[in-house]
Amino acid sequence: MPTTEEEPAHGSTGKPDLPLPAMLACIAAAGACGAVLRLLLIELSDEQFMRFPWITLVVNLTGSGGLGLLFGVAHAWPRLPGWTLPVVGTGFLGSYTTFSSVILAGTSVQQPDVFTQLASAEVVPPELWEAGAYLLISMIFCTAAAAAGITVGRAIFGYTREGSAAPQEDNA
Repeated sequence: MPTTEEEPAHGSTGKPDLPLPAMLACIAAAGACGAVLRLLLIELSDEQFMRFPWITLVVNLTGSGGLGLLFGVAHAWPRLPGWTLPVVGTGFLGSYTTFSSVILAGTSVQQPDVFTQLASAEVVPPELWEAGAYLLISMIFCTAAAAAGITVGRAIFGYTREGSAAPQEDNA
């Protein structure tokens, strides 16, 4: 009877277990769902009228944490289907959290001429300080959320420091 280590694992081989056309269709569908979810959250919150883009920050934090969790689970659980990371990670979470949303929120949509003001002003406008602070907060806390997700994902499925899943008892 083969042990868990001898069985081929779809997630650990790096080969997707779906044909390429099906994989692309799944990634596209998941990407559309992630983008629509992000749009709905931002539109329902009227973020464009907020001084600080709180909803975009929350979206990016939850998406970064979710991607970290998915990555941690995928590396700790070799039986995870090979399509999971590309479809859920790249497709859904990749479109749910995008750097373009961070940049758009950070450049103050209410100030369409912020770059003109920056070029002509001797003093940095307050909007630019807020945008810079937002970008810094996003980078630091989204990286921390991803790291926390990886740690939690590995902890849930018994990932050890040596880089392999914790041994499971064989009842044979």
